[in-house]
Amino acid sequence: MNILKPFKKEILMLIVIVLAGQILFAFASPGFTRPCYEGRIYATTGVKHKQEDLHKLNEAAHYFGQTMIGWLKFPSFLPDLQAAADLPGGSGISAHIQERQNIIFMLSAPTPVEKETLIAVKDFVQGKINEYNAVSQTEFVLTNLDYELIESKRSYQFGAMVTLIATLVIGCGLIFIRNEFK
Repeated sequence: MNILKPFKKEILMLIVIVLAGQILFAFASPGFTRPCYEGRIYATTGVKHKQEDLHKLNEAAHYFGQTMIGWLKFPSFLPDLQAAADLPGGSGISAHIQERQNIIFMLSAPTPVEKETLIAVKDFVQGKINEYNAVSQTEFVLTNLDYELIESKRSYQFGAMVTLIATLVIGCGLIFIRNEFK
């Protein structure tokens, strides 16, 4: 213990900083560790058409998938979806193209997501597609549908460990600065 005696103040300062960080995290942890619920809709965009060129049809479906992803950015899309699918406040939706015509719609919500909710979301999107089809005289559809329900929760232990590492780094940095400017 005689080896650590010259560093008694620094060790005490580091312990105080780490304890303060852990106490702050304990009070703030409910906001960091609450569960997050997600539902995913896996879909393929297709187009019904009498045209014989399959390549052009696949290309059209691919670009239409990008159009649908663009719809999610419209200011009215989320409020309309929340009303139509009876989504709770704080819900959100995003989508990305997995490969060519395959799209994954991801719904996040503060409460558990049920399969019926995902079907209502799909029906809303299909309704938007039907509106588009009526105006543009096309026949795009969502096909090969699959649904996935996910609950994820950031654990308290993970947050406490991140806080520990952060406070150790901050504490060591403060000790270094304090000793440099003595």
